[in-house]
Amino acid sequence: MMNTRVFVAFVAVTVLAGCSKKKETVMQIGSSKIERRNITVDATATGAVEPISIVEVKSKAGGQITRMPVETGSQVRAGQLLVQIDTRDVQNSYEQAEADVRSAKAQLDVAEANKKRSDELFKTRIITTNEYESATLQLTQAQAGSVRANTNLDLAKQRLEEATVVAPLSGTVIERPVSEGMVISGATGNSATGGTTLLKMADLSKVQMRVLVNETDIGNIRSGLPTRVVVDAYPERSFAGVVEKIEPQAIVSQSVTMFPVIVSLRNDEGYLKPGMNGEVTVVIDQKMQVVAVPNDAVRTLREAATAAALVGLNADTVQAYVRAEQAKMASAGRGGAGGAGRPVDAASTTAVAAGADSGARSGNAAAGGRQGAGRDAGGTRVATSGGEGRRGGVAGRGGRGGRGGGTEGAARAGGNMSNAMTGGPRIAPRVRTGLVFVVNAAGGYEPRVLRLGASNYDYSEVLSGIEEGETVATLAVAALQAKRDAANDRMRAQQGGGVPGMSAGAPVGGGRGGPGGGGGGGGGGGRGGI
Repeated sequence: MMNTRVFVAFVAVTVLAGCSKKKETVMQIGSSKIERRNITVDATATGAVEPISIVEVKSKAGGQITRMPVETGSQVRAGQLLVQIDTRDVQNSYEQAEADVRSAKAQLDVAEANKKRSDELFKTRIITTNEYESATLQLTQAQAGSVRANTNLDLAKQRLEEATVVAPLSGTVIERPVSEGMVISGATGNSATGGTTLLKMADLSKVQMRVLVNETDIGNIRSGLPTRVVVDAYPERSFAGVVEKIEPQAIVSQSVTMFPVIVSLRNDEGYLKPGMNGEVTVVIDQKMQVVAVPNDAVRTLREAATAAALVGLNADTVQAYVRAEQAKMASAGRGGAGGAGRPVDAASTTAVAAGADSGARSGNAAAGGRQGAGRDAGGTRVATSGGEGRRGGVAGRGGRGGRGGGTEGAARAGGNMSNAMTGGPRIAPRVRTGLVFVVNAAGGYEPRVLRLGASNYDYSEVLSGIEEGETVATLAVAALQAKRDAANDRMRAQQGGGVPGMSAGAPVGGGRGGPGGGGGGGGGGGRGGI
């Protein structure tokens, strides 16, 4: 019996020490000052550098390659010699054709003179009609022979010229599958598939990158948007590019739908080579010197109760304030006008919130979460505007009221630099609401509902609800600490407070033993929550 009491006392001291240690845990609440910043919204995807077009160089003439003065990587100009094929056969054919032309010319001269004499003799009735017709026929045949000989000469000259292959354009030799001494076959007729490929060349002064963009992000991308490209070979250098086009045919890979986007880049210095892997950042929007709030300070409206607990405010009072602000936004019809930012008055806000609660909850469904950024299965990464993702946020978009006022306010708050640069159609910015806690003069916290516009990974544009120079609480660290503590509490609850057979929430003295004779020290405990 004495040993049992000693064990119970030890457990009591251990549990009390654990409880006192838990109460001493202090949440780390940081703060940040509201300032004006430049906000760039972009989408990122990966791809490879490729030539805009590749030209396969072939020869209509067949034979042995006698000269090939270019190598892979050689820079060539239009008209420069690429391949020289043995010309002995075609040269002989050309000389024979020249001889045939001279012979045909002589025959034509004789036939013309004979025809002239026949004309005079036929007038004086010295020759018969048959002899005159024979002279006329000989002249016609000589004329046809001359035309045929000249045509054969032109063909022989063309074959002789085809034995010398020159560059069809200025560019770079990117592949050379043949070499001097090899015997090649010539292309027959106008066939594009016949004949041996001598070289492959491309103009690398302008290249392109083909990247796959997820369908959820393709709506923000259009032709003419500026891009930044960083290749693995030059990680410290970026190359400027432009979105050339969005291909209409989607590609489905592992149940993810993506669209190919072509980005063109100038490559005058020749740093970019075909096959280089890189990352393309498409600048969707730019806001210059706008009031910005750190994303670590913004919580969703649905996190009002949790966030209030982190800063030591009453959860019900903060939720009542949020519902009242949502009601004012809905009635104003501005797509989410910001709150005035006054201290919470539970008596005044509860009455207003009671009537607006049912209507405001639907709007809260689209409030969005903290700004997130992540790489999806399609290989793209984008600065999104809500923790629920782009798909989830659409369903409750109507709850924020009309979007016309919000869009107009966003246009006044900051210029869309990408549209100014490209002249393309304006994409209406997404306006959403968020909750922050402002540090007041007394050192306490008061909630504010903000209207937010463009956002990237770090900051969000403030359309209304807070002023430049105010200070907000950054709750990211505190939220992580709270989640960690909650996980530890659940683990302790499942393990019985660390003592086998003990409930973490049972009285220190334990209950009376159950019918089965569960002894002292919490015999009837069971596994309970803290």
